[in-house]
Amino acid sequence: MILIGFMGSGKSTVGSRLAAMSGIGFMDLDDLVAEEAGRAVPEIFAAEGEAGFRRREREALESLPVGEPLVLATGGGLVDALDEPVSLRERGRVFWLDLAWHTAWLRLQGTEDARPLLAGASPAQVQELFLRRRPGYAAAADFRLRTDLAGAEQVARMIMVASGRGHGEGDVG
Repeated sequence: MILIGFMGSGKSTVGSRLAAMSGIGFMDLDDLVAEEAGRAVPEIFAAEGEAGFRRREREALESLPVGEPLVLATGGGLVDALDEPVSLRERGRVFWLDLAWHTAWLRLQGTEDARPLLAGASPAQVQELFLRRRPGYAAAADFRLRTDLAGAEQVARMIMVASGRGHGEGDVG
């Protein structure tokens, strides 16, 4: 189960709950990149720029075994780093955790230190990035779920149902 979406969409929060519910492992791709680089994500951005980080992100994704059950929270820009965003489907079902721009912007306030793309960016620049990435998320996703309309626990349950691992109510995304 692969979670994609913009910064602040809840990928890490939903992913950890989903892993606990499903009894399978959880991996945050940003954490794997940082671990393999031996430094934090903002330090990688400072030293190597966004292109260097995206290269590392692709390599980290490719290093993960295919076919093993895993909940994977990706970085918000992974779809920009892949030649074919749809290739994520080779690794599992892809869930786009979507949210409205105004909710994303509110959730991102005060997180600039941990999110290098926000450092010094105006709201208009962040919104442009938000809008630019949406087609990539749509192309890569098997399912789209609104995380501003449901809590993390409810979103995790919907993903369980869509993955055939749980029983739930109603349709997913």
